[in-house]
Amino acid sequence: MRNQRFFKGLILLLFVLIATQSIQAQDLLKGTNLSQIKADAISPADIAKLKAQLTSSGMSIDQAEQMAISKGMPAAEAAKLKQKLSENATSATKTGSENEKTTVTRENSNPDLLDTPKDIKPSALINPLIFGSDLYRATALSFEPNLKLATPVNYILGPDDQLVVSVFGVQEYNGNLTISPEGSVSIPNIGEVKLAGLTIEAATQKLKTIMGNSVFSYLKSGGSKIAVSLGKIRSIKVTIIGSVKQGTFTLSSFSSVFNALYAAGGPSAFGSFREIELIRNNKLVQKIDLYKFLLNGDQTDNIGLKDNDVIRIPTYQSRIELQGQVKRPGIFEVLPGESISKIISYASGFTDTAYKASLKVFQRNEKERQVLDLAAAQFESYQPKTGDLVVASKILNRFQNRVTIGGAIFRPDVYELSPNLRIADLIRRADGLKEDAFTGRAQIIRLQEDLTRSILSFDVKKALAGDAANNLLLQREDEILISSVLDLRETFTVTIQGEVRKPGSFDYVEKLTLKDLILQAGGFTDAAFKNIEIARLLKRDSIAATDNRTGVIIRTEINGGDLNSSNANIVLQPYDMITVRKIAGYQMPESVTVSGQVQFPGAYALSTRKERISDIMRTVGSFTQDAYPKEAYIKRYESDVEKERTERTIKNLQKKFKDSTGTLTTNNTTDFQIIPINLEDALKNPGGLADLILKAKDEIIVPKYNSIVRVSGEVLVATQITYQENQSLKYYINEAGGYTYDAWKRKIYVVYSNGKVSGTSKFLFFKQYPIIKPGSELIVPKKFTKTGKGTSLAETMGMASVMASLAGVIIAILKL
Repeated sequence: MRNQRFFKGLILLLFVLIATQSIQAQDLLKGTNLSQIKADAISPADIAKLKAQLTSSGMSIDQAEQMAISKGMPAAEAAKLKQKLSENATSATKTGSENEKTTVTRENSNPDLLDTPKDIKPSALINPLIFGSDLYRATALSFEPNLKLATPVNYILGPDDQLVVSVFGVQEYNGNLTISPEGSVSIPNIGEVKLAGLTIEAATQKLKTIMGNSVFSYLKSGGSKIAVSLGKIRSIKVTIIGSVKQGTFTLSSFSSVFNALYAAGGPSAFGSFREIELIRNNKLVQKIDLYKFLLNGDQTDNIGLKDNDVIRIPTYQSRIELQGQVKRPGIFEVLPGESISKIISYASGFTDTAYKASLKVFQRNEKERQVLDLAAAQFESYQPKTGDLVVASKILNRFQNRVTIGGAIFRPDVYELSPNLRIADLIRRADGLKEDAFTGRAQIIRLQEDLTRSILSFDVKKALAGDAANNLLLQREDEILISSVLDLRETFTVTIQGEVRKPGSFDYVEKLTLKDLILQAGGFTDAAFKNIEIARLLKRDSIAATDNRTGVIIRTEINGGDLNSSNANIVLQPYDMITVRKIAGYQMPESVTVSGQVQFPGAYALSTRKERISDIMRTVGSFTQDAYPKEAYIKRYESDVEKERTERTIKNLQKKFKDSTGTLTTNNTTDFQIIPINLEDALKNPGGLADLILKAKDEIIVPKYNSIVRVSGEVLVATQITYQENQSLKYYINEAGGYTYDAWKRKIYVVYSNGKVSGTSKFLFFKQYPIIKPGSELIVPKKFTKTGKGTSLAETMGMASVMASLAGVIIAILKL
């Protein structure tokens, strides 16, 4: 029975502790002893309620942390509580509606706790063109007062201020004293001391006197010292009218006018930035002009606030808009007596490209709009009217004193048109004529009054000599062009081809010799012959009916490439074409390759132009044990001429065979051809038909014996079958499951390992199928079917493919 009572009591105690902790967590602002509160035990719901309480009371998270410590909460737990409140700050902030009532108590929020995405551009709360609106962007820097400064000695105390009083020395005392609504603090063993309305310095002196006259006598003798500082700062109520978020705000007693304006979002869309009023005890204390701060950083109007102060933002009296070439275009508020020159200074002045001689002012009268041209002399006297639109134009993209000279002078450029500037003066200013200048004639391109261009010619020599008729007086935008004799002369070339290292065309110069040209072309190659031919342009006045000449041929010899011989000093003429012949029979050594199953594979040089397969194979040696010489073949690479001929043939076929989808396409992905050879016959009968003549880069390949026969196409299962000697084609078809329904039996063909193809033939009523060999592939094509009249699309494509294959065979035959 006792145990049951004990457990019931323990459960009840735990419930009371949890409930008490929850209540204490929610009543953080009202509780007096928070020493038992654990931050980790406070639920998210309680954190949200606590955050709401802080918001309604106008207290920041830093102030809440200081209060919790002053009420006994350990510093570590207070730090954890602050972290939890900070994490909930973003969601709590978002719960506030932007459409709240005008009279509402607000917290002086700390933007440092807001999780603002970096990619969101700050937006102005009012028209961003209004000068000063940038100060109140939605995510601008905070104007919240710094609560971590040392206590100012001139700070005036009031109710709810918390003082930290410390006596140290012979006697010691530490206490947190809160000023009551009556303006006094209660000190143990001393009593009530009135401090409201005193500065920190005065309050310190008063406490020192009162406490020194009673319990802490050592304060009078100097044995102990006293220090007084602010622990918790009180809040004040400030009413703001005419702002973006007008109403009553709860702010720190450290707050100034600028802090309050920032909390209220600044002046509204029609609010004044320059005549803001601070009203205290129903009296106008200060007029605030935000332009002083915006332009000069002047904070003389940024005075401290007191409880129940009123900040009134009246509507503006006069605004104008500046556009165009000013450094800071926008909408500016104008006070009585301010000139347009003053407003331009607010806009940081003109840009570098501004037309400063006048401004365009667009005004509004009772009925319509009007425009005013304001000269620079009127900038200081003209006082703009509300609604004026002032536009600063851009300077013209033209020059009032520019002349240009170009061509055969040392410094072609743009120059200043000075008074009485003439042609000779400008030429001398450009460092004179070049050596190749044509002095007989030059031109001036002149701009007429109607902006059309005209040309004037003059003699350069006479102009430099001071002749008045040629040394013309220059005008704005004149352009002088002096030609070069090189520009007036045709450019000639000579050409060299044949056995030189760098054949091509070269510029012709006076007295160019054959020797000079050969040297420019890099000299002779090793294959150069002594005979040299010069083809020269034939110049004549008329052509006779019997005259068939197209040019003059000059032949000469340079033995052994000796350029010091007299024959190398022939003087060339423009358009000469020199040909250096090649030595008869000159040919670089060439080789073929033997690979596969032979004793000595590798490259072998061709000793004659008619070297055959048998000649090379005798050098190679015998075959290996795995060799299958019956299926040997040659891989022959195409020359450039052969490639061109193949491409031309394919293009001709593409023109002839077309289907409904476009042109017939052929796959020509390799630059070589496979030539099957009868190697055994070539070795037995040297020089016979099977013993082919080899070409350079040929590759003789002797494959390895392959005992597999592949069966593909229209059979039941495409497969690979082991080669069986003396077995017919039908054996391999049966091994693959037999024919399919679409098999085209009379078109069966076999591709052997050397690339040779053998098809099915027919004599009278008998079919003769190709012989199966090791390593071959048996292919059963698909039968073509007709649909309707005429030839089917499949047949047409099949015929085109056959023709393309036939073309490949013809090309291969032509290459042999």
